[in-house]
Amino acid sequence: MDKAVQIAEKSYYFYQKCPRFIQLIIKFIYWILAVIYKIIRKIYRFFKNLFFSTKKSLIESPINEEKKYINITNTITDRNNIIKDDYYLPKKKLKKGKLNISWVIPLPIEGSGGHRNFYRIIRYLANDGHNVTLYVDPENYYLNNGVYTGKDVQKFIKGKFFDLNSNIIMGLDDIKECDILFATHYNGAYAVKANENKAKMCCYFIQDYEAYFNPMGDNFIRAYQTYKFGFYPITSGYWPLNFLKKDFGITEGYAFKFPINTNIYNFNGNFDNKKENQIVFFAKPNMPRRCYNLGVASLKIVKEKHPEVDIVFYGANSNEYQNVPFEFINKGLLPTIEDLGNLYRESAIGVVFSTTNPSLVPYEMMSCGCAVVDLDFNDNIINYEDEKNITLAEPQPEKVAEAIIGLLENKKGRISKAKNGMNLCKSYPTEEEMCKGIEDALLKEYSRRVKYEK
Repeated sequence: MDKAVQIAEKSYYFYQKCPRFIQLIIKFIYWILAVIYKIIRKIYRFFKNLFFSTKKSLIESPINEEKKYINITNTITDRNNIIKDDYYLPKKKLKKGKLNISWVIPLPIEGSGGHRNFYRIIRYLANDGHNVTLYVDPENYYLNNGVYTGKDVQKFIKGKFFDLNSNIIMGLDDIKECDILFATHYNGAYAVKANENKAKMCCYFIQDYEAYFNPMGDNFIRAYQTYKFGFYPITSGYWPLNFLKKDFGITEGYAFKFPINTNIYNFNGNFDNKKENQIVFFAKPNMPRRCYNLGVASLKIVKEKHPEVDIVFYGANSNEYQNVPFEFINKGLLPTIEDLGNLYRESAIGVVFSTTNPSLVPYEMMSCGCAVVDLDFNDNIINYEDEKNITLAEPQPEKVAEAIIGLLENKKGRISKAKNGMNLCKSYPTEEEMCKGIEDALLKEYSRRVKYEK
């Protein structure tokens, strides 16, 4: 520090001894450097805010967190940072009986089964003549793998899933009037609530009890509260409609059965072609509700008693399966759904845990002739209609292992359970039938409400 002071004193002494015109030149150079520094600093701050700091300020600022809690449309600190380049289809005149239907959706995630579910319905409604507009919630806007505009979203979904044939707008600040306005996730439900006066009917596409995805705290409460908003629920399966009735007293709504692609997930009934000692485990280490650790602990017991068994892990990146205490086959993320179908067809037993609403996985396993093991937890029997179709085990490693071993050691019972599961899945709709059922339910409820309001 003393040396720095000495240098400063000498510099000032030199400046004072310089002729007047030299001092003016030094001042001018200093002024130019200061201007350049300010310009560079502004440019740096602009790009830093554009790519990084907005998300960070949202998380760390108690002011922004408070705004976020009140109104989800404030999830971006500076709304002007959203790049407006949206995707619009040519305007079309609606035919009689068709509606303007808008959806609030999250940013797309590659491979997401939940997103694929509502994409299917959106595509069906658009192709059936409804005018469909999607408003993309910009939550995680700066962590979205290069998807920044409505056109980016359209290109991403078309490439990773299929063309939705819909208008796509990035941001929730300018939701237009429509006949039906849909929420698809609990954050988006707040945007729908804030714009409910712009729609004749608000709906909630519910695939699970999202409050459970958070520890008890702000986000748990925020998700919980959305089920009190009074939106008409369209639920994926009967389990969500059951919890809405039980926990919130909601008596209306439409539950659709899961669609099964029988072109991919099918079985010819020849159980002799299956590998009797192969168990396939839907292993998701980073998805807590799939109880990965419980699965590993249970299968360890199975492997100790039946070392000849082949246990296949799949459903996550291969490198996520660390420190597994027994030999297993690591399939990771299979490249195609055809590969999934082949894996299920050759396996005798499928292990997939559903602590809330299940995914399509257990039904796709059943459709391929697997005897499926799930948890006896949280009214799970609702998902499978009858115990003859499924083996449910108490969520303890010893009990789960006992259920799996029981199927391994009882071929006749295992095949009976597998056949019952296959028969259950035969009652499930095709994708088109599922979408048509949802459309009919929407139009019926919309007509009832509009007629009542008149």
